Order: sequence, then C-alpha cells, then structure tokens
Amino acid sequence: MQGAFISGLISLALCACLVTVESRFNISFAQLDSCNSYEIESSRGYSYKDSFMVHTMDNNNIEPNQRLHLKFYVLTSMDAHILLSVTSRPRPNDRVYEIVIGAGGNTFSAIRTSMGLRRVSTNQDPHLLSMYDPTPVEIIQTKEGDLYVYIPGFKKEPLLHFMDASALNINYISFSSFGTNSARWFYDCAFDGYSTEMEKEKRQLTVQERLMNALNDQGQNSSLPAKLSGLSFNFQMRSLTYEPANAMLRTRLQLLLHWQDPRLTWKPENYNNMTYLVHKQLEIWTPELLVLNGAWDSMGNVLKSYELRVYADGNVTLMVNNLELNTWCVDSARNWPHERVHCDIKMGLATNGLALIYDTQRPLAPNEHVNTLSGWTFVEIGVTHLENAESMRYSPEGLRQSMHGDMAIEFTLQRNGSFYRHVFVMPLAVCQIFIVLSFLLRGYRRGALILITLMLTAWGLIYLTRHASPHYVPQLMVDYQHVMRISVYCYLLHIAIMWLRCYPPRSKAPAWILAVINCPALRLVLGMRFSYSTDYGNIQDQPWRQVAKMLNNASLLVINIIFIVLDVRDLSSV
Repeated sequence: MQGAFISGLISLALCACLVTVESRFNISFAQLDSCNSYEIESSRGYSYKDSFMVHTMDNNNIEPNQRLHLKFYVLTSMDAHILLSVTSRPRPNDRVYEIVIGAGGNTFSAIRTSMGLRRVSTNQDPHLLSMYDPTPVEIIQTKEGDLYVYIPGFKKEPLLHFMDASALNINYISFSSFGTNSARWFYDCAFDGYSTEMEKEKRQLTVQERLMNALNDQGQNSSLPAKLSGLSFNFQMRSLTYEPANAMLRTRLQLLLHWQDPRLTWKPENYNNMTYLVHKQLEIWTPELLVLNGAWDSMGNVLKSYELRVYADGNVTLMVNNLELNTWCVDSARNWPHERVHCDIKMGLATNGLALIYDTQRPLAPNEHVNTLSGWTFVEIGVTHLENAESMRYSPEGLRQSMHGDMAIEFTLQRNGSFYRHVFVMPLAVCQIFIVLSFLLRGYRRGALILITLMLTAWGLIYLTRHASPHYVPQLMVDYQHVMRISVYCYLLHIAIMWLRCYPPRSKAPAWILAVINCPALRLVLGMRFSYSTDYGNIQDQPWRQVAKMLNNASLLVINIIFIVLDVRDLSSV
C-alpha cells in the first residue's frame, strides 16, 4: 500500500510538471483557451475555403507607421499557409501575399506574391512548426510597403521580409495547408492583446441557401422518412454490351427514383416562389441501391453520383444520368453463333421493408434508343418481381440474398448470325462443293483441289477460334473438324486410286474381289455400268482399276450423305 501511494505521488508530480512546462516559444495551451480557433482537415488539401475580414486598423495594436499588425498561433507539422488578399475570393493570377511557414517538409519558409507562385523572400531555418508546440506568427505591414514576418521567441530579426513598391491594401486573410496535412490556427487571443484583430466574413444567405438549411434541419440528420414503404423507379436504356468470353453484361442507363418525405415541405411564397430545389449540399435521406448480381464495381451501393431534387410538396426525385452497371450473365444454351441470351439486372434496397415499384407513368421509356454491339441484336426488355425472395436482406450466414420487393430488369439478346454465315458458313459450303467436285477430276488437278480445300478448312478453323466461345466447342467448329477429316480422307483416297490405276499389284486379284466387282446390285448402287460380254474380259484382266472406281464412287456416295446430314442439322438448329 505504501509503494502504491508513493507511485501515485510521483505520477501527480509528473502531470503537474507537464502542465506547468511551457513550449519552446513560451506559449501554453492554457493561454490558447482564450483564443478563437480554426481547423483545417487533412482531406482538404491546398485550398483557401474561408476568408476572415481584417477588422478596423485602430483595433490591431498598430503603430503610426504601420498599415497592418496581426498575430496568431498554429499547430501543424509543416506547410502553414497564410493568404493576405484584397478581396475575399482572389483569382489564381491575382496579386496577393502568400506566407508559407515550414514549407518543403518543415525545412524552409517563403513569401509569394501569387498563390503557389512568384517567391520573393525565403528563409532556410528548419523545424519551426510542431503538432505539439504552438508556433506564434506575427505579420507587420508598414506604410512604406515593407512586409515583415516574425516568429516571436525564435529570434528578434524578422523571419521574412519583402519590400513592395506597390503595396496591397489587405482586407482579408485566409488559412490553408498542403497535401494531406492538417492544421489548427488560433486567433483573437485575449492574453496577448490581439482579441479583435480579425473576424470571419459575414454575408447574407441567398434564398437557395436558406431553403437548403431549412430542408437539412427538417431532414432530421438524414433519417429514414416515417411510413415509407417503397420507392418508385423508372429507367431508360442507353447501351448494352454483352461479353460472352467474360460472361458479363455491361449496361448504361438513366435511372430515376422518387419517393415522398412529408417532412420536406415548404411554402413557395416564403422562398421567392421556389417550387423545387436542386443543391449538392442537401443532407436528406437517400436510398442505398444494391445490384444483387453485380460484378466488379457494381457489387456495392451503385448510387454514387446523382442529382437530388426536392419539391415543395415533399416529393423527392433522385436521377442518375449515366449509371454504368456490370452484371454476370452466363450463356447456358451453348449454340454459338445462334445464341439467344436472357440476362437481367437484379436490384434491391439495402433498407429492410422498402420495396422497388416500377412506375410506368413516368416519361422515361425503357426501350428507346438502345445501342448494342454489331454482333448482337436487342430483342426485348421487361421488368418483373424477383420470385422466391426472403424477408431479410442477409442470410444467417451473412450472405446477401434477394428480398421481397426486389425487382429485375430482364433483357433478351440475340447474336447477329449474318456476319458468321458470310465469314464461316460460306467457306464451309465452298469446301463441301470442292470435295464433291474433286471426285469428277483426275490426276494432279484432283489432288490440288483437295489440298486447297484442306487449306481453306484449316484457315477457317483457326480464324474461328478468335470469335467462338472458349467455354465449349460450338457445332460450327465440329462441322469444320468433320470437313477437315473428310479432306484428309479424300487426299489419302486420291493417293490410293492413283496407285491402283498407275501402279496396280502384279499379283492376281483374289476371287472375293472379282465377286464384288462383278456384283450387279453393287454396281447399280454405285452408278457403274453392268459388265457385258465385251467388257467382261477387260474387267477380269484389270480388276484393280475397277476396285479404284468402286472406291471412288462409294466414297462419293458416303460423303454426300454425311454432308446432307450435317447441313440439315445445322439448318434445324438456326
């Protein structure tokens, strides 16, 4: 117990020491309690947002030879920017006095005569600023045009000095910082006698600003309107893009949401007969729209940039001019290039109990001026309620699910097959014709025609892989494979026929081969003449020529049957 008591006394003593110890510039936080403060957030960056009006010079402790005498304190790690200007809204090229303390990472200070440009005075003293010790800054402008910047307690000589032959008549002062740096300024401090050196500029609010402030108050901190059960919506399609390789539908549409908030009503005669208000700083309740089957950047809330319009009767309209959505859409038919794909955009509100209601009375039409890729044709569009929906947005496992009141915008897209018929189907038909014609030719002309057919088929098959779906083998590609196999068979058949005609075997043909070539029914089916007495001897003496002819006619018959089956099947699938 005695040790705990002693440690407590030591802690109290240390705290007392810390409270009484002053900073390196002899400024305590207790003294700054008598000051007004101005804070710059880290997200603001390099911008002068608020202007302070320099008060009457008689209240600034100025001496007879001085125009301006200001003193304030700053807490920041670097880049304390002070803007002295003639007007409250200086333009980028206007002449000003911009004083920067602790620039370059708290390594130097400077005076500039334009915002960010034209440095006229520089000091290389580092580490003047701190987030823990207040740094005093004193600014004096003499009637001769000299501008002095002091850091009281650092040294008696001015930190910066600039002689301006055409001195500015300073009326406003503003504070800023740089990058993601934050800062806090203290001014009008009573302990140093400068309590009335400047005041924030006051101006009369416009009618729009008065109405906006009233609506923000009536909106009750952007809370959900009471008894709101649903939001009406309407849309107009702008463009559709379907990417089969990625199984993704990219859409761009104009979306309109409207609801009633009885709190946001006003009398137009009290606000210069304004019947509606559009303002970026409206802080009222807005819905969170979710795309349930969204992909990539469409997985969360998709309402990021929109126009909010409030009417005097409490109606609120939210409009998104170009809403770009990415949704998953898988083609399950597997019938390239004759796909007919059914895709949808499943939408819902994040708030439980709120439903989407498709409003057909609004002027926006869902099926006008829809741009699609040349490879696809927009067939139809529809809006339906999602079936098998749940009562809650998230499942017990934390997974997002469809809820009662969700809607789906359904699209039907069909690939434009005319391009593929000209590019792929026509070469395939030409190859079939070439193969049939090759049976009517002899010698090297027949072999050349078969090789041409083989090259055309290989070219079409290679080019087909650049356009067809990579997720499955389309029927058109299978047809190309069949034609290529038939071309290879025909070329091998051509070699065999040339061998049987030009270099037949010297051995005598077996009896079963002679029986086959002399069969009348087979010769009738293959379109060959019957063997008469005058031809019988020649057939028996040269049977291999008849074998080659029979192989040629039989192959022609079988290949024609295969081509007819392939073509009929392809036509039936269109």
